[in-house]
Amino acid sequence: MRRVLWDYEPLRASHAEIFIDVAGDAVGLRGRVRTMPQKLIAAVLVERMAEVGVVSNDLIADPDVVRAVVDALAQDERTAPYVLRVDSRHGIVTLRGEVPNEATQQAAVDIALGVPLISSVRNQLTVGGEVHPAIALSRPSAKADEPDPEGATTVRA
Repeated sequence: MRRVLWDYEPLRASHAEIFIDVAGDAVGLRGRVRTMPQKLIAAVLVERMAEVGVVSNDLIADPDVVRAVVDALAQDERTAPYVLRVDSRHGIVTLRGEVPNEATQQAAVDIALGVPLISSVRNQLTVGGEVHPAIALSRPSAKADEPDPEGATTVRA
């Protein structure tokens, strides 16, 4: 199995960290890869082997990590108002962007560190931007001033 995965050039070239667990004809893949296609192809390559019955693909792709960190930052009122760039390489997250103060910078780092998919955070945030208030966005259930089925009128402020 290692040879099959290693012979796939994109996995080898990206220095994918793949661990293989075998129990009978069941194979578990865990570790880190750079892209979602690499994650999917690694499982397919192993599934195609005659002696393999079932494959459990627990590989973590860098886009999974980025999405988890971005979601966590967007859900926190201290960091949600700011445009922060998040990059990941094998679970090492890099934060870039401008924040208004060190408290916001530290909050962003702490939030990222709280995401279970990451191994560490590189803080490349700069302090000096404007303070932005947290803004709650919600979708209205009906268009303004249109009656709902109950006969009430929805008005947006």
